[in-house]
Amino acid sequence: MAGVEETTQLDAAQVAVLEKKSRGLLALHGDDFVQGLDELAKFLADLDPARSALFQAIDQKGQDFATYFFAAYSDTRDAKTSFRIYRTIRSLVRYIVLMDRYYEIGKRKYKRMAEELLESVKADSEGYLKYAIHFSFAQCWPFWDSEKLMKERMLAGFDFSYKEIRYHNMFKSSDAPTIYGRVLDSELDNYNPNVSLLLHYNQALQDLQDDLDDLEEDLHEQMPNVFILGTTKAVPFSTLEKSPDSIREAVVRSKSLDKLTKLVKEYEDSAQGIAVPRQYDFLKYLAHSYAGKLYESIRASKERVSLVKVADTTVH
Repeated sequence: MAGVEETTQLDAAQVAVLEKKSRGLLALHGDDFVQGLDELAKFLADLDPARSALFQAIDQKGQDFATYFFAAYSDTRDAKTSFRIYRTIRSLVRYIVLMDRYYEIGKRKYKRMAEELLESVKADSEGYLKYAIHFSFAQCWPFWDSEKLMKERMLAGFDFSYKEIRYHNMFKSSDAPTIYGRVLDSELDNYNPNVSLLLHYNQALQDLQDDLDDLEEDLHEQMPNVFILGTTKAVPFSTLEKSPDSIREAVVRSKSLDKLTKLVKEYEDSAQGIAVPRQYDFLKYLAHSYAGKLYESIRASKERVSLVKVADTTVH
């Protein structure tokens, strides 16, 4: 069945290579570490590729599986244990995405696949996670109700404050500390609540990047994308929806990007100020990298709109 995870057993040669790559990462810092983690992510994906097109699509969105692998390796120095944790978190990400699609479009197929995945996770889990995973998800279920409310308000013509947008983004990214962080906490000796908070900020930064990348898709699907929510103070959603090809220009001209740049800076500064055990310092490199990518994406968006404006004024 597509929804069931098959156990992947690494052979001795694969474990040896994984150990070597992981040890190498321990010595890297800053941008070198970020690049090395990207390479490790590709290796992990090759070791255990998704077995269906649907899971391949989901995994492409789950960009930070290697982060959780390396968090586990930094604490345990055990590649096999870290690989098992990596697969558990990947299954949980797939579960969240499948349930998200179920709530969006109502196809029971997605709910059935998600439930099968969750049962496989419970069967393979170690520590208190065997019984705590259910309660972790119970903390996240309200997000779908919140997202539905935000969508209803957006379609009804409401606009949104900076604090509402921040709340929505942080609520959306709360699966990182509440669910995926719970996996790490159940098995790692040095994991603590500050690491959870840092994971939360990192996920929030990644979710902001996803919203910027997915502007057109989210407008079409009438989803409460934070950049669209930020634009509604200047342009009602009903107007934005009539001109989908101009959504990026509308976002730039509304100054929504300035508000979201402030939010990125707030997250980045907060992440850098969190005290965590030394082996988790790499999460701060990632926060800086995620923020840097967002600043560049925002700058490029503004630049493209400026170029279009200049081109328009030269037309006679």
